[in-house]
Amino acid sequence: MIRNILILTGGGMAALIALIALVAGSGVLPAFAMSWHGWLAFLGGALLCFLLSGGLFALAFFSARTGRDDITDLSRD
Repeated sequence: MIRNILILTGGGMAALIALIALVAGSGVLPAFAMSWHGWLAFLGGALLCFLLSGGLFALAFFSARTGRDDITDLSRD
């Protein structure tokens, strides 16, 4: 299971990198310059976004496994 997920993730990342290289090399997009401060902010924001989404997914799965999401009928008490 994990092996299949890693293969699919690696294939998806390779396809994304190939697509970015194709678009960047084709000259379709205009050239732009960004300072290293801009790249640092961009990468930091992307990393924080991935960490936040991963953490929220982990909390959702943990909550579902421990039964905290179960609906309880309080009218029977």
